[in-house]
Amino acid sequence: MPEYPIIDAHVHTFPRPEIGWQAQSGAGFSGHAGTIEELVALMREGNIAKAVMVNMTPVFEMREAALAKLPPDLSLGERTDAEERIRLDLIGRLQRRNAWTCTVARENPGLVPYISLDPSMDGVTMVREISDRVKEGAKGIKLHPVNQRFFPSDGRLYPGYQKIEELGLPIISHSGTAALIGDPEQHARPANFVEVLRNFPGLTLVLAHMAHGYLDEAVEVMQTYPNVYLDSSAVIEGTMPSHMLPDEEAVATIRRVGCDRVLFGSDWPWFHPIKDAQRIDSLPLTAEEKRLLFYENVQRVLSL
Repeated sequence: MPEYPIIDAHVHTFPRPEIGWQAQSGAGFSGHAGTIEELVALMREGNIAKAVMVNMTPVFEMREAALAKLPPDLSLGERTDAEERIRLDLIGRLQRRNAWTCTVARENPGLVPYISLDPSMDGVTMVREISDRVKEGAKGIKLHPVNQRFFPSDGRLYPGYQKIEELGLPIISHSGTAALIGDPEQHARPANFVEVLRNFPGLTLVLAHMAHGYLDEAVEVMQTYPNVYLDSSAVIEGTMPSHMLPDEEAVATIRRVGCDRVLFGSDWPWFHPIKDAQRIDSLPLTAEEKRLLFYENVQRVLSL
């Protein structure tokens, strides 16, 4: 492992173990629930100086569950009122999750808070949420178009993009396919971000998971937009016995994109940050390339 400190650009944290286990739905490989205590201990053990918490709230799933419980005999007006109450309740839950992420980051200096947004928020609420959380220490934005069932170019997000660009905040977004979620509309393929990048040229965008399944498309987008990057989370990993990418393919992928355009990330607690870092450290990359991946790229791109 490198002697210099590592920065993990992609982790998830949860207030209680039961919430973390529920979120993983049996698909986690690290053996951890995702609590702050677990993460801090791993960071100490693995010489991980900083970890970027890309927490999000599954608003779409929660909304669908709440709507399914509504009585079928509601009048149109009653149903409209009930749906609005559900919308406001879920926005409140998202805001409380954002606030918790910022709070635990202030309590644990190695943790970096990113907040999530959802298109169901009106523009005023979205801009206020960004501004308020930045005052509380938020350093960037996490989007999950697949889980939240929106396209990045959804016009409802544009007031948020404008504020994000104004404040110089990076965006880390799920990209490519999603193992646990059926997504026939392919919400998070890299080409779906082009309209946003064209309209907001000052945005910094990190496509998580190496844009899994759409690498060729990601490379095309990155050739046009130098402010687009990839993170290695869940794709170039060392957690599973049979790796998703063999060593030669992992190295070839990194060098094809450009070693200065890839950020190390683990997607903990689904994957294990120490094992993932050990895997990348074992790859036949130069010492300079490894330093870019583990530290310098994340520090530069995310302004840490």
